[in-house]
Amino acid sequence: MNAPQTLKLQPAYPLAVAARILGTNPSTLRAWFHGRQYLTKGGRRHSAPVVAATQEAGAPLSFIDLVEAHMLLAIRRGYGIPLKRLRDAMEYLRKDGGDLLFLAHRDFKHDRQHLYVDRDKYLVSLSERGQHVEPSVIQDGLKQIVYGEDGYAERFFPLVKGAEQKTIMVAPNIGFGRPVLARLGVSAEAVAERFRAGEHLPDLAEDYGATMEEIEDAIRWSDRRAA
Repeated sequence: MNAPQTLKLQPAYPLAVAARILGTNPSTLRAWFHGRQYLTKGGRRHSAPVVAATQEAGAPLSFIDLVEAHMLLAIRRGYGIPLKRLRDAMEYLRKDGGDLLFLAHRDFKHDRQHLYVDRDKYLVSLSERGQHVEPSVIQDGLKQIVYGEDGYAERFFPLVKGAEQKTIMVAPNIGFGRPVLARLGVSAEAVAERFRAGEHLPDLAEDYGATMEEIEDAIRWSDRRAA
């Protein structure tokens, strides 16, 4: 796998912003990317990160980080794959010299049990330490992601209350990486702020060249609360 485009690796999403986009909480993201401290009878311990981070602890997440967290949430919520399997996958890739950002790459796949990377017309089962499997066992669970020429995610459509949608999009090269109306590139937050300031839906739709449904989706997106 080649390296992602530079823009996708730049720090852009403080943990609170990333958590709100993804519908989770900052402490979860911090633990996934940088590990966490916890107390045991033997004293304070530190758990290992679940996925590789492109930024140092305390820095905003990059777009690649955001997509990796999006995929991890989808796997956890939709398939219940234990975090241990993901840690096993990362350990295998480290030893094999593979790409540690594989969750954001088009060659990543998963089914209800395991995680896979597509290599040279066969699939390597990362959660089984390199066991080869048949491609027919894979289900495509990556509908919310669009990939770029570099093979890595270029834009994605965050879930809203667990549901798929194609109106609100996040892309590093549009709207400074913040959620926008996919068809127009208009900031979803800006639309919602104008509505909260008292402007009417038909007027907003006319100003932006948007449909009423797009305006309503932008408002719903802005008003939702992280789970």
